[in-house]
Amino acid sequence: MGVVGIVTPFNFPIAIPAWKIAPALVHGNAVVWKPASTVPLLAMSLAEALVAAGLPAGVLNLVVGPGSLGTALVQSPGVDAMSFTGSSGVGRALAAQAAVRGIPMQGEMGGKNAALVLDDADLDLASEQVLFGAFRSTGQKCTATSRLILADSIADEFLERLTLRLSGWLTGDPVDPEIQMGPVINEAARRSITSGINAAVKAGAVAIAGTSAENPFAGTPGAFIAPTVLELPTGQAGSTNLAWREELFGPVLAVRRAATPEEAFGLAEESDFGLSAALFTRDLATVLEAVDALDVGILHLNSESAGSDPHVPFGGSKKSSLGPKEQGGAAKDFYTHTTTVYLRG
Repeated sequence: MGVVGIVTPFNFPIAIPAWKIAPALVHGNAVVWKPASTVPLLAMSLAEALVAAGLPAGVLNLVVGPGSLGTALVQSPGVDAMSFTGSSGVGRALAAQAAVRGIPMQGEMGGKNAALVLDDADLDLASEQVLFGAFRSTGQKCTATSRLILADSIADEFLERLTLRLSGWLTGDPVDPEIQMGPVINEAARRSITSGINAAVKAGAVAIAGTSAENPFAGTPGAFIAPTVLELPTGQAGSTNLAWREELFGPVLAVRRAATPEEAFGLAEESDFGLSAALFTRDLATVLEAVDALDVGILHLNSESAGSDPHVPFGGSKKSSLGPKEQGGAAKDFYTHTTTVYLRG
């Protein structure tokens, strides 16, 4: 491609840059990398490690600064392609600038990922994995579980098991080995997430765990939020609730109930995003039905919605992704040009 501009988020400050930079370099490109301004030291450490390993001077170029640098990067005449991971709003704005210049862009953006627990699921396993998917990394993952769809027949029992597990889920200083969940990235994020929780409750959501009103960290220093589970009203009120539609990017799980697997699949599809989903069932026929019914890039069976392997493609559908997927063989499709050569003998 030539020179690839790379813009990465705060939440995986080593992993996401690595899985963009490595294939870009392997396929013969130079890189200009702009990390999130909240994690400059980790970015510097990764760049220094690559240089120390023998990367030639000028092949990897690190620029640190505000978000406007991403716009400057995509507008630069020396940049031949862009790879971005971050919010949908920023991703679409960068894609528009890339389109103006006629350069390709790869974008991994928002997610509103659903976990579906059907009536034949292993409830102990499912409650553990849903908790991990929703609250590990304080919910700050594009693949985090932020929606939970429960079969009517097991919903009460499942929520009892989930809240029991949450009762031992401690929030605080993540350096402490007794703590399971740390803060969100900063105070601005805490305010935004809390505002979203309050709006969801005002629109009819019922708090099963958490909420800002019961938040034990309210008024204390630090960007802490209690893990929050909200059961949404039935029908259209649940479908339009902010907690069901918008990515809050924090430890908030919105819950709805379904009478049948088909209804559960329909609720899962009530989203503009299609990154990841998790399905908990013992029935293979239902799994095969889900593969067709759920328009997502990644489907986890009987495990949390977060997590990926570098040897297989990573990316979503709908408004979650732009352009070719990342990782695996898909990386070559983005980071190289293909030339078809005809030879007449």
